[in-house]
Amino acid sequence: MSLANGKWLGKIPEVLKNLTFAEQLLIARVRHNRCIIRVSSGMHKMKANAISFANPMPKIYDTLPPPIDELDDVLAFIYTGPCRPTSSDLECTPLLVRRKKVGAALEWLKLNHLDYLDLDISYDNLEEYPENGPPCVIEYRESNSNKDPESSAAHDMDEDAAVPWIGYTGIRI
Repeated sequence: MSLANGKWLGKIPEVLKNLTFAEQLLIARVRHNRCIIRVSSGMHKMKANAISFANPMPKIYDTLPPPIDELDDVLAFIYTGPCRPTSSDLECTPLLVRRKKVGAALEWLKLNHLDYLDLDISYDNLEEYPENGPPCVIEYRESNSNKDPESSAAHDMDEDAAVPWIGYTGIRI
């Protein structure tokens, strides 16, 4: 479909592949939305949900990455689970920032993308970000399950519990 409507970008360069959501925010010249990320952790799996809101005034950056304190205005991270997130938990979230990947992506974009030719790369701002962690404050809420109570069925049970079953025979119909 992309090729047919002229939107095909071609092969993605290695330096831009596998960037996390937070890393993509750090290399974007235009900030047009605000985002809340909720990561829920259970015993064996994690789930993440994102809600984005339109920013009333899009911001165009001449210097990237932006200062770390500006990211708190557009990004919130809520972690729910039985215990606080460990460093290995944070490595699995879409909010991981790896400074080397962000720096390499910005350098490639400045050399190869017309919209980034006049970009100033701030290595001082880049050093403000954690090496392998989220770029914003983590709000922790204790929860014993990663099931969302609002979206659970009335008879929602754990996976090993019996499934409620109601059967009708011809006499009861």
